[in-house]
Amino acid sequence: MSVRVPPQQQTNKYAEKRRQPRSPLWRLRVWQLLIVVGLLMIAGRLYYLQIMMGPELAKRAAVQREKTNLLIHRGAITDRHGLPLAIDTTRYDVFVHPSLLKVSLEQAVLQFSEICHLDPKKVERLLTSDWPVVTLARHLNREEIDELQRLNWTGIDIVPRSFRHYPEAKLASHILGYVNMDAEGQGGVEQAQQNLLENTGAIKRPQLDGKGREILVGNKTPVLDITPPMGRDVELTIDNYLQHLAEKELSAMCIHSQAQKGCAILMDPTNGEILAWANYPNYDPNDYTHYKYEQLKNWAMVDVYQPGSTFKILTVASALDLGVIHPNSTFVDNGTLAVGNRVLHNHEPGGHGAIDLLHLFIHSSNVASARIGMAMTPLQFHTKLSEFGLGKKTGIELSGESAGLLLNHKYWKPIDQATTGFGQGAIAMTPIQLISAVSAVANGGVRVQPHLTRRIYDPRTGVTEKWTEPTKVRVLQPETAKLVASLLGKNVFMGTQMAGKVPGYSVGGKTGTAQKVTANGRGYIAGATIASFVGFLPADNPQLVCIVVVDSPQTDGRWGNTIAGPVFNAICMEAARYLGIPPSDRIEVNSKKSGANSFVPPSVKYADEIQARVASGDKQEQR
Repeated sequence: MSVRVPPQQQTNKYAEKRRQPRSPLWRLRVWQLLIVVGLLMIAGRLYYLQIMMGPELAKRAAVQREKTNLLIHRGAITDRHGLPLAIDTTRYDVFVHPSLLKVSLEQAVLQFSEICHLDPKKVERLLTSDWPVVTLARHLNREEIDELQRLNWTGIDIVPRSFRHYPEAKLASHILGYVNMDAEGQGGVEQAQQNLLENTGAIKRPQLDGKGREILVGNKTPVLDITPPMGRDVELTIDNYLQHLAEKELSAMCIHSQAQKGCAILMDPTNGEILAWANYPNYDPNDYTHYKYEQLKNWAMVDVYQPGSTFKILTVASALDLGVIHPNSTFVDNGTLAVGNRVLHNHEPGGHGAIDLLHLFIHSSNVASARIGMAMTPLQFHTKLSEFGLGKKTGIELSGESAGLLLNHKYWKPIDQATTGFGQGAIAMTPIQLISAVSAVANGGVRVQPHLTRRIYDPRTGVTEKWTEPTKVRVLQPETAKLVASLLGKNVFMGTQMAGKVPGYSVGGKTGTAQKVTANGRGYIAGATIASFVGFLPADNPQLVCIVVVDSPQTDGRWGNTIAGPVFNAICMEAARYLGIPPSDRIEVNSKKSGANSFVPPSVKYADEIQARVASGDKQEQR
């Protein structure tokens, strides 16, 4: 039975329903606020990315889309006349997917070995290996690639690479350096000028999408270069002919004397340009992997040695410039000199009595040089040697140069002052430092920074972007430099040695036969010498300065006169003729004593001997 609700109760029920409140209005407002804030944040972020960061992000996107493996050629390295010493060419690496080849193994091995000039067994091992992709060959030329492409086989990838080539092979190898498998310069100019050689300027690279297809950006019609972009070219100061000359004469003497190593540097003292820099033994940068590090490094700027008697030039020049000695000063040379508990000796037994500066050079007196070294205070001597560039890098544009050794004057003892006077003691230097210091004497007292880079230019336009401007430092007063140069000229003129006797030219210079320091730096190796000669010509107006250093010669007395002298004479005689330097007005030499009129260059004198040694596989000429 149904129960009927009274009308009054029904009314109250509906009224109660109507009185129940809706959802609070503040919740709606909160949601609205959150939406507005979110929209503002999105708009702000879009403004930041598109307006504020737009240019930067567009640049990043372009870089990300650029073809990173675009073929780029390094700039060329040339001599001062533009003759190429290092150039880039295009070679090709070949990769094979063995599983994608549609020919038999026998046919693939036959074709690949013939075209790529490979051992068939090696090719077979590559194709039957478990690797999905194998490197078949590297650095193939265009003709070989054309033959591969004519096969029209699937599974062959050909990748163009820039390939560094040195057309003169071993010539100037230590100056040039080489480029490794990662296209990075190692040693020489290749390393020192890496950034410039790879600087292609504002060349735009093509941009690719995710599938490697080119995107046309900015221009409706893209500008495509036919040849790969090139870096900046570097023009060196060296002369191809003079470089060949220096290497030929140095190599001949080093092979004949069975020396460990040698160097010859030819420089213009007036502007610091190095015209030739030869090292022995050299190497072929086209095949650098077959040489040891000792042969790859440029020892003439890395390894230090005590120069011996050639250093007497700097000792005398320093003391004269400081006023410690005078042009007419004389020194007692009894053959020995006691310094503390040590006794110093001349290189040859016996003394020479009272001698002046000229005869100090002629007799190469250790005793007189030691007296001059001790006449200066350690601070004076050290300061002057520092001005000559000792104990610091010359600034030559090559990586890895040594600063040499110059002991702080605070630690000098009297024996250090004395032995430093004749090229031992508190100093050790590189050949490039010594020729830089002596060039100040030849250049009126101004030392010009030696340099190898003549200019940098854009190969596309030929416009020179940079000429080298070397630093210049006055080291000596002009009258001091003139006096020392005159003494060195008379030393060669009046001396009986063959070193410096260049037919037709007056030469100023000094020989050196230094003892060789042991590996641990304590004492000297018995019987081992470093023979050297440094000089300049013409003596009254120097236009060339040259140093020759030969380490551990085994023949010809092991003297600087008989080992380094003939190399200096041969290089300077031909260089003066080649450069058109006028002969000296008045040259008189004692031909009976010096043999100047009958001088024969080492490359001619020892030609048969060298040819026989090379033919028999002499170890010094092998890698």
